[in-house]
Amino acid sequence: MPPPLALTRPWPEDAEAIASALADWDTVRWLTTLPWPYGLPDASDFIDVAGLDEHAIRLGDRLVGMVQAGRVFGIWIAPDRQGRGLGRRAGVLALSRLFLSGVPGVQAHVLIGNDRSARLLDWLGFQPQGRVTLQSRPLGRPVAATAMHLDRATFEARHAIALTTDRLVIDAIVPADLPALHRIVTQPQVARMMQRFRPDMDLDEAASVLSDSGLLLPLRLAVRHQGQVIGAVGLSAATPPRLHYFLDPQMAGQGLGQEMVAAVFHELVARFAPTEMVADVFLDNPASRKILKNLGFRRAEDIALYTPGRDAQADAALYRWRPGLLP
Repeated sequence: MPPPLALTRPWPEDAEAIASALADWDTVRWLTTLPWPYGLPDASDFIDVAGLDEHAIRLGDRLVGMVQAGRVFGIWIAPDRQGRGLGRRAGVLALSRLFLSGVPGVQAHVLIGNDRSARLLDWLGFQPQGRVTLQSRPLGRPVAATAMHLDRATFEARHAIALTTDRLVIDAIVPADLPALHRIVTQPQVARMMQRFRPDMDLDEAASVLSDSGLLLPLRLAVRHQGQVIGAVGLSAATPPRLHYFLDPQMAGQGLGQEMVAAVFHELVARFAPTEMVADVFLDNPASRKILKNLGFRRAEDIALYTPGRDAQADAALYRWRPGLLP
């Protein structure tokens, strides 16, 4: 959705936008902890104490809501931006970050009658756990609600990364993809650029490397062009995480490498807000070095790397990306 939706910290200058959105009774009546009426001092106080699990939802440069994903999940969208799918996208981003941290599950509550929020929680994968009674601050009385729960496995099954670009479909690897991926990574010109593959690997050995998650780290996604698997992009679970990718040499020279890596990179930044990413690249791989440079990675350190696809160590470089780092 252009401009892109992103999650950040709430900033002091957001107080007016938050107060304006929460001056709407039809929004506040479903939020049990807020005062009514809600004013600018309330927004400023909230920003001062907002926890790390509370994210401002931004569409371009405009704050359009807030989402909390920690011990509990909660969300509101500004009245003039509701009904556009922003809550779904914000929920996926916030919950992706939560589950990446290792949390096994998260609770939520939805007041009886709040059908819009109930549909959102159902779409995200939350399951009802029974009726509860909550104290509503804006209503000034107890209210009936449904307790909801979402576990990590359910969320991953529903919301693994799936992207569509102008020419590509990028999504989770399935068993049927493994023969095509094995054929690509065992080609000598590919294996020599990768650190975990070699030309004589059998299918089972390659599959054990390729079968990573489609959402949480370590992550690896299949890249499809006109229905055919042509490569993969992934991110390791190391600290900092390492970006890695490969493309069928038969598809080289068409800009597909840049297209696939850029699509996954931007989704990883949106979902997980990493403070840093790195990538290793051999110096005799100018196409990969160009891809990284175009994404804002900077050559940080010269190293020597060994790969099973080469006879000896070869000159390489560590490329590093941080938010705001100039290439």
